[in-house]
Amino acid sequence: MHPIYLCSMGANIAPESNFAAAQESISELGKAYYSRAIYTQPVNMCSEHDFLNALFLIVSPLDSIALKKRFNAIEISLGRDRDDPQSSTKDRPMDIDILGELNSEQVWQEVPDYLQEVIPNLKPIADELVQTQGALHD
Repeated sequence: MHPIYLCSMGANIAPESNFAAAQESISELGKAYYSRAIYTQPVNMCSEHDFLNALFLIVSPLDSIALKKRFNAIEISLGRDRDDPQSSTKDRPMDIDILGELNSEQVWQEVPDYLQEVIPNLKPIADELVQTQGALHD
């Protein structure tokens, strides 16, 4: 049985087209189940562009370190400059993060500190997405 990861994705530069491209690349890493996408206001940054955000579950043979490296490569392929020390406070074409393993009871406590303020906006779609957990084990 492969691990199941709860992940987030967000973009505020060409979000619709970048979501489609990212989802296509993510499909090569494992079986993914996506929440609905919602627009949210930027957190911890100044921008006039709202973010399109979604959560997804992915069943992948990769461990979390290898999976995050692949997510970073997807971000870079869509134009994100991960070498910029301020990349987390600038508009971005894609940001993909692993929030935790779904089967962990501590998923929301494992969220990286810089995402904590975003989680209240994403919690409703997370609750909806977790309902698909049964499908992951079929």
